[in-house]
Amino acid sequence: MKTALLIIDVQNFFINKWTQQVPKNIVRLIEGGEFAKIIFTKFVNTADSNFVKQFNYTGCAKPPYSDIVKDLEPWVKKDNVFTKNTYSAFLQPADSAGKPGLAEFLKKNRLEEITVVGIDTENCVLTNARELFDRGYKVKVISEGCASSTGGPAQHEAALKIIKNNIGQVI
Repeated sequence: MKTALLIIDVQNFFINKWTQQVPKNIVRLIEGGEFAKIIFTKFVNTADSNFVKQFNYTGCAKPPYSDIVKDLEPWVKKDNVFTKNTYSAFLQPADSAGKPGLAEFLKKNRLEEITVVGIDTENCVLTNARELFDRGYKVKVISEGCASSTGGPAQHEAALKIIKNNIGQVI
């Protein structure tokens, strides 16, 4: 079974006391795992995002805040980062240069199982895990590879329960 590691929004803006261990845990996972593909999502807030329009939230709009953390840079490539301005990475179509969106990328690479890690467990990780499930992928979420920057351990654990009961395996 072709497996990918999907790393959700592990960016400078989201690193705090609750999430600081996540990058190193992901590095250990990458170094110990055998993934056909390593894929990143990157949240970059834009003026037309619902975060700005509905909440007047303007954070994470530019570097260095929107950059993927340094620990993970060795695995960042031109074709494996999918930028988004909402919770789901599946809403972004192919870009103007012809780079496919995430849904097309997963299909093109014939991936069947997606291991998910990232920040925030209760928001983008949960949303994208559900999207993967709905699209027929086998989903695994690595608990130690996820955390909540805004809700702390309580929100992280609540999201993992939802994932375990409704979406896929939690390891």
